[in-house]
Amino acid sequence: MPLIVLDPGHGGRDPGAVGNGYQEKSLVLQTSLLLRDALRRCGFEVIVTRESDTLPLPTGTIGQDLSYRAEIANQNNADLFISWHIDSATAQEVNGAATWIHPSTRGTRTEVWAQRIVDGMAAATGQSNRGVFLGDFAVLRETNMDAVLVEAGFITNPGEVGRLATTLFQRRQAEGAAQAICGIFGLNYVAPTSPAQPNPNPNPNPNPNPNPGQGQGEQWPEWAAPAIRQVIEWGVMVGDPSGEFRPNDPLTRAELASVLVRFRNFLRNGGGA
Repeated sequence: MPLIVLDPGHGGRDPGAVGNGYQEKSLVLQTSLLLRDALRRCGFEVIVTRESDTLPLPTGTIGQDLSYRAEIANQNNADLFISWHIDSATAQEVNGAATWIHPSTRGTRTEVWAQRIVDGMAAATGQSNRGVFLGDFAVLRETNMDAVLVEAGFITNPGEVGRLATTLFQRRQAEGAAQAICGIFGLNYVAPTSPAQPNPNPNPNPNPNPNPGQGQGEQWPEWAAPAIRQVIEWGVMVGDPSGEFRPNDPLTRAELASVLVRFRNFLRNGGGA
């Protein structure tokens, strides 16, 4: 049984990239836990370096923490190490998914595997496919096995991060990556039996614009449910801080302004997929 070590980037006192009211550490954890579940469903053994909002090595420096993540994979003789991140850019229009590998692995199967993973994610989500980049990151340099760092999108792009924060989009990314990893190791991909169920996130984002609900604990009018799901997927309307959409609540002028800006950014970024 292949062993995969998943590494949700940052955590605890290290928020990672921030933008548009989101923190990288929270978004990558949510998607990584969905990928963990998908890989286990397909027959992989999976170790996650963190499953809550903490650094894997909370008492160390950030550099020591990065080395500890690689050490977890090395000590367990992992077959593949995947570090999951979200990128940032100066220009907010930059978007798309990419993978990174250490320069020493260029031209090896690691590069082939990295390409297959980003191809799977882009195919599942409709994101721009930025391909494979080279980087001398500690988690890539200090791991003894094939190691790939995923940049799942851009937190600085309002339209893209709005989608990255939805459970449906996170699930699509996770399942696309899982399907690619199954192909890498020659295992059959097992699709989820209940893809519409919400992500059971044990550590919800306490900051604005959290991962929105998908109807859990509330009733949506049947005639409006498809439209509600669509605007949530687009990131145009993402619910309240409790994670509920509250379809019958009135809309304030401030909320309307926020929705219009998100919709404008959605259109500017090609309308999403």
